[in-house]
Amino acid sequence: MLSLPVAAAAAGDDVLVVDIGTADNARVEALKHGDGVRWWLELGDRLVVGGDREPMLSLAGKRDLLGELSAVAPGDLALRARGCAEHAGDAGTLIARGGRWELRRFAAGEAKPAFVTDAHGGWRAFTPNTVISRQYRLEGIAPAAADPTIQPIVDAIDTQRWFADVTTLASWDRSSYGTTSLTAARDWIGTQFAGLGLAVTKPTFSMPGTSGTITRSNVVGTWTGTDLPNEWVVVGGHYDSRNQTASSTTNTPGAEDNATGCAGVIEMARALVPNRPRRSVVFMCYAGEEQSLYGSKAHVAELQANGDLAKVRSVVIMDMIGYSANNVLNADYETYATHSAYMNKFAAAAATYVPALQVTLSTNPFGSDHMPYLGAGKPTVLAIESDYDVYPHYHKSTDLPANIGPNAQAMGGAILKTNVAVLADETGTTAQPAVTDRIFEDGFE
Repeated sequence: MLSLPVAAAAAGDDVLVVDIGTADNARVEALKHGDGVRWWLELGDRLVVGGDREPMLSLAGKRDLLGELSAVAPGDLALRARGCAEHAGDAGTLIARGGRWELRRFAAGEAKPAFVTDAHGGWRAFTPNTVISRQYRLEGIAPAAADPTIQPIVDAIDTQRWFADVTTLASWDRSSYGTTSLTAARDWIGTQFAGLGLAVTKPTFSMPGTSGTITRSNVVGTWTGTDLPNEWVVVGGHYDSRNQTASSTTNTPGAEDNATGCAGVIEMARALVPNRPRRSVVFMCYAGEEQSLYGSKAHVAELQANGDLAKVRSVVIMDMIGYSANNVLNADYETYATHSAYMNKFAAAAATYVPALQVTLSTNPFGSDHMPYLGAGKPTVLAIESDYDVYPHYHKSTDLPANIGPNAQAMGGAILKTNVAVLADETGTTAQPAVTDRIFEDGFE
């Protein structure tokens, strides 16, 4: 059991941290509303309950108890977005983490950081009886059967090819403050799109540089839908990178962050485009993400300026999809509550096509290229592996393909297969029959 610091006697509640990773919905609800419980917070596979110790202990049981504290007032608590180490230090004491958020406790007299609710996450006030994120559970219901017109598209995802592209991208320094290597990576992405028959553009945008305004480019590969060309689905991920020095233009391989997501955009195009989607698909790789989502902001602004925003049916963004700390594959999917039905499609697709993938869902999004699209009101989901914040090479010059670890292809493949199953449905894509020179088995033509 995790040993958490116990405060000196003071007014407040006893607090338990309970593992609900294998709990069904009935048990989770019982833990939330059982005897002695005055408040709760759900964080993915963790449930934090506050109230009277003994009845809560009796309900939780020793097996699932991860830690306990005493004399905790809800006002002592705050939530911090995970992975925002550049924006906020380790203030307070960690109580629990899950679904891209941490619950932290502040001692009496310890100043809390300013609460922000912007696209970068930061800190948020604690609200009792809140689901920050939840595990996707199928209880007594078999996953939907695989669609025979979609399964071949899922099977077309080639994890070795994807990881080879990760390796290629990581061979360039892709800091948005740089030029030569960033341009080489940009042009290589465009070549991959062109090879699939996509219309390639490289729209420019302005962003702050280290000594004035600079111009950088997104890379766009567009498939025009066969039947519904004015209904668009956007598939995106940033191609820029950084290391521990935000302004560095060398030693920025960015394999996990975010060659994995950018290569994933290319791999999904390879699986979808040969099957001739009915709707248009905009495959995008952004620059300027690490500085403040400049590339995706520019695309949304362009959609608005051209009157094309209404054409966008849905968006999926991939950021850091390759690392798993062990062979248990976990992924976080997030959006705003108004788009939960769209997000739930990804969880259902995982259950059907990639049952080894454990999915956590959150309606508290932050911190990547999904945020500008959400701000514009479009159904948008971010896919990210769940261990990104414990990846030891995050934002370092050691973020190399070899350091993503032995589970990279399994982890990336699980997310890509889940996403392409949903995108096949979103874009009206069905597997095309294999091309053959034989017309009839008996040779009759």
